[in-house]
Amino acid sequence: YYNLLFALQQVQVYEDTVKDFELHLEQAKAYYDIGTKARIDVITAEYNLGKARLNLIQAKNTLKIAYVQLSNAMGMPDLTDYNVIDNLKMKSYGIGIDDAVNTAYETSPELLASKKRADAAELLVRSSKRAFTPDLSGFAGYTRGGRHIDTDDGYQIGAQFTYSTVNLLLLKKQVDEAKATYKKEAADYENIKQNIYYEVKQAYLNLTTAQESIQVAKLSMEQAKEQYDQASGRYKVGLGDAIELKDAETTYRNSQLDYYNTLLNYHV
Repeated sequence: YYNLLFALQQVQVYEDTVKDFELHLEQAKAYYDIGTKARIDVITAEYNLGKARLNLIQAKNTLKIAYVQLSNAMGMPDLTDYNVIDNLKMKSYGIGIDDAVNTAYETSPELLASKKRADAAELLVRSSKRAFTPDLSGFAGYTRGGRHIDTDDGYQIGAQFTYSTVNLLLLKKQVDEAKATYKKEAADYENIKQNIYYEVKQAYLNLTTAQESIQVAKLSMEQAKEQYDQASGRYKVGLGDAIELKDAETTYRNSQLDYYNTLLNYHV
């Protein structure tokens, strides 16, 4: 989505560039006709205009691809004709690093699956240890007999421990194996958790850096615009040359794209 917004801004920048160079070409031809500028200014203006038109063609192709990618991401690959109602602009995302990390811990399928495997391995250790315990059974009984109902009472109660015929060495090895499996699963869980923290922390730092870069990029764009306006004004009155104008235009265009790319990185 934001790649599409950037592609739209990029097309707008190159459309404005084409319009500016069309005007510069008219001015260069006019100065050449009255003899105040050399033929090289006209040739330079024609080259600049041709280069700008080529950039515009490429930008429009990039825009078409961005539409295809967004349509495919929405599950509607055949959708081609629609408008985007938002603009690529600055807005604040109110999220802290702790909230971001906790959200990642709670929703990461890989981490949740690893936790289940570690829990299962812990249960395996417990069940393996229980194989060493004896079987405990209890019994009780009561009898009454004789010619009279109140004679010859009998009571019986007891308990017993029994061991099945088992290979104790095999059981020990099974317990050792279960413990090793648990240690591995627990280590994998901690490793995944640390990687998630690293990824979220890195993303958060990138977000902060991009946010701080927006104002710097905007200021650079404004300064480049002022420089371009001065160079364009000087050329209009015959004081500047085509090289100065081209350099100023290139700087301004690149600063625009840098600014929009900074916004793109921030939102992504």
